[in-house]
Amino acid sequence: MKNKIGFFNISILIMGTALVAVLSQMGCNTATKESALHSDHVTHEEDEPQRPPMRVTDTQLPAEADLDSVVNAAIVSIEEGKSSGDMGMVMNEGIMKLRAVVERNENHEQATFQLALLSLESGQLEKAEKRFEKLILLHPENQEYKTMLSDLREKLAK
Repeated sequence: MKNKIGFFNISILIMGTALVAVLSQMGCNTATKESALHSDHVTHEEDEPQRPPMRVTDTQLPAEADLDSVVNAAIVSIEEGKSSGDMGMVMNEGIMKLRAVVERNENHEQATFQLALLSLESGQLEKAEKRFEKLILLHPENQEYKTMLSDLREKLAK
């Protein structure tokens, strides 16, 4: 009797796993338009302009680039991109340029701070924590960085 129950449980487990795999695969392969047709939301293609998919490109800074100017331009691009809904601008003209600055000068305070704030905003809390830790190492007297790191660690502990 015990062997029959064990065999039955194993059979159910295998069938359940197979079902989950099949349903997951079907969900992943469903085209966006099919999903839209079956959703409760009614959309009209003529009402919403089709945007091409966003492409993120690595940014190479010229050797003579003024890093502070690049950071300031990146911050402006991020704000403009957010307000217009152009995530390509946010990523390519903003975040990727900030990352390029940090690659050129890993101790660039303003670029690291902006990346920390963007990490917080996007929910990448571990990345934000590492960036605030770096900022505190560079500027241990900065109370704002210490406060933000403390608040962040409270969030991570919950």
